[in-house]
Amino acid sequence: MGKRKESTSVAPKKQKSMTKWESLYTDLSPAVAEALRSARVKPDQLATMSDGDITAIEGIFDTGLEEIRAKYQIDLSPSESETTAETAPVAAEAVKEVGPRPANKRHTFKNGKAIMAAKSKVDPQKKYGIEEAVILLKETNITKFVATVTLHLNLVTKDTPTRVELTFPYMAGAKKRVAIVSDELLKDIEKGKIDFDILVTSPAFMPKLAKYAKVLGPKGLMPTPKAGTVTPDPEKKAKEFEAGKTMVKAEPKFPLMHVTVGKTDQKEAELAANIKAMLEAIKLKNVTKATLAATMSPGIKLQLN
Repeated sequence: MGKRKESTSVAPKKQKSMTKWESLYTDLSPAVAEALRSARVKPDQLATMSDGDITAIEGIFDTGLEEIRAKYQIDLSPSESETTAETAPVAAEAVKEVGPRPANKRHTFKNGKAIMAAKSKVDPQKKYGIEEAVILLKETNITKFVATVTLHLNLVTKDTPTRVELTFPYMAGAKKRVAIVSDELLKDIEKGKIDFDILVTSPAFMPKLAKYAKVLGPKGLMPTPKAGTVTPDPEKKAKEFEAGKTMVKAEPKFPLMHVTVGKTDQKEAELAANIKAMLEAIKLKNVTKATLAATMSPGIKLQLN
């Protein structure tokens, strides 16, 4: 009998690696990270998405968009499909840069029909009163989703407060999840469970909380006396934050503030009241320019006096 042919070993089929969603977006704030995970958006997809596509995700607003773009920039390089047969032979000529194209084809960035129509209704040289600006804001809104209304402030650099604490008369943006530091909460943080937007504590807990500064600090969740989140009465402070009290901060390197003052589905009187509350809190003498805008819509300059 002949020798039995040795069996050749077959390499095991390579299994497709599963996406571990809980390990993604740990560099973003909990609310923004959870919104991206729930929408099943991967980091490499963010580079190909327009700002409008990102803010269309439930739970992502203008502040979240700024946070995402700071970490995940849009890809400006041309795709392979854009390198056509006509451009391929041209080696000596300079290749023109191809700008970003949104995944959503309804708008073509700065020269889309909807955007151009909205811009035509706004006089760039004129400064509008608050009530007039709010009416115009709703008329120029081009989104099919409920857009975020943001007040952009240019500040006087000298003696301008970089933090302002206020309570808006009406709800402005998503409701904040507030937590008070306790031994049980510290155990949750140690396990990586962070399901709050604001953390309040008493001074007595600060030594225990110090070991978690590396986790909470980068997410902007570490309590500090400046932010009003370290207080002898954390229960009272937590109720104030839950009722709508917020801390508005200027950009760290520039005298600018970007403040969410409401949503486009709110009444005009509510939006106007929130804008006035913000301007009163920061004081007009500290503001050189104020612009009101909704997501993806043109900016409207405000009359400050």
